[in-house]
Amino acid sequence: MKTAAETTDQGAWGALMGASKATWADLVAMLWRERWLVIAVGGAICALGLAAALMAPRTFTARAELLVRLGEEYVYQPMAGGASAGASPDMQAVVNAEMRMIGSGAVVRHAIETVGLARLYPEIASGGGSDARRLALAERAFSRALSIETAPQTPAIGLSYQHKNPDIAAAALNALIESYLAHRRQVLIGGEYEALSSQTQDLGQRAAQANAALAAFLTENSIGDFESEMAALAARAGDIETQLLDAQTKRGEAQARAAALRARMGQEPEQIELYSESDARRELVQAQVERQELLSRYQDDAMPVREVDRRIAQLEAFLAGGDPPTITRRGANPVRQDIASQLYAMEAETRAQRGRETALTQQREEVRSRLRTMQQLEPRFRQLQRERAILESSTQSFATRAEEARARSRMLGESSDNISLVQQAETPTQGKSLRWPIMIVTLLIAAVIAIAAGISRGLMRRSFPTPSSAARALDVPVLAVIPRAAPVKAAKKPPRTKPSLTLVKGGA
Repeated sequence: MKTAAETTDQGAWGALMGASKATWADLVAMLWRERWLVIAVGGAICALGLAAALMAPRTFTARAELLVRLGEEYVYQPMAGGASAGASPDMQAVVNAEMRMIGSGAVVRHAIETVGLARLYPEIASGGGSDARRLALAERAFSRALSIETAPQTPAIGLSYQHKNPDIAAAALNALIESYLAHRRQVLIGGEYEALSSQTQDLGQRAAQANAALAAFLTENSIGDFESEMAALAARAGDIETQLLDAQTKRGEAQARAAALRARMGQEPEQIELYSESDARRELVQAQVERQELLSRYQDDAMPVREVDRRIAQLEAFLAGGDPPTITRRGANPVRQDIASQLYAMEAETRAQRGRETALTQQREEVRSRLRTMQQLEPRFRQLQRERAILESSTQSFATRAEEARARSRMLGESSDNISLVQQAETPTQGKSLRWPIMIVTLLIAAVIAIAAGISRGLMRRSFPTPSSAARALDVPVLAVIPRAAPVKAAKKPPRTKPSLTLVKGGA
């Protein structure tokens, strides 16, 4: 059992709450006793909330919608090789990338610059600080007013922008869309041509260096055209081998013919009888000629003709008995001379073929030496040639791809077929204000704070709100309730005394 002193020391309502015997009726009674405090606190908060609601600006929301489709800029085109060419991300990833691009700082800043900072946010433009700071503040304000939404598995993006001026809201959202379309072209397709052109230029320089290195190599080794010279040396080596074999064959043939002619010439006499003649035969011929001349003038039986016939008969009879030559002529054997000529020719042919064989043998050694040198230089030449061919091929390939990328960039830069503007931002006609939400929230806050203030004030009092609460808190019956007398102003303040309370022990 508690005494009155103990109860008043810790607070009457605190004792009741400590005993966990308070009811809703006690709470209401306590709040009613503190009604003026509750009303004062709640009224002050409501007044403040009402003022804030009346000062809340009215905003207009401009809306636009974009439809996203998979375009060529998202199709993977490798710069080197063809692995994974044609691969593309899923549609949701494309939509997410486009949303991030719309809300990027570059797009927002360009939209602010397009509309004008002074027109869009005059309070920020007139504020202090550097241009970069004002632009950053405007960018944050624009991002807070901008809303980018999409639905799962839906290739559509909804955009909305709030501003207190409806015309500026529509203009800012349209400027944002235009800035986004230009920025995405630069991001997705703008840098491919520059990268390919830079790579093409680098490869061209390396190809020129490789070509210069190859030219220096050929000049250093006195080579005009390596392939042609190798082919010419190989063909010349084969031709020399053929000519050398031919020279050896002809030399052997000439030697054999010379030996045969030399043996035949030894069998032939050096001189032979060329011809022999006699006087009787010469006279016979003269007599026959003379007879023919006489027959042109005389008959056959004429005396001069018969005289010539008689002489002819005598000469024929003389010649019939034998005609010893009167003159005999001898000379060099023409067969031997012909054989000697052929022999000399064969000996000359033998010497010529031997000299030819010697010259061809020397040429063969020179060609073989040059060919061995060329074969030793061939690996280095092949390496330089391969490097040049690879670099030239790569340069050609990258140049072709750069031109294709340039044409594709221009084609895609002129249109954005995969981004369709379903709804352009138009000037909103209906504004939206936060007055009612502010007022409702203010009422709720005022009620909570006022009740809390009333409860706090009640907990600090040293009395009970109702007799029943006193009985429950003290666990004793209340016999009588004495109303509190109105305070009387006295000249001298009486000493403070503890209130008297009759307590009766509980029990039957």
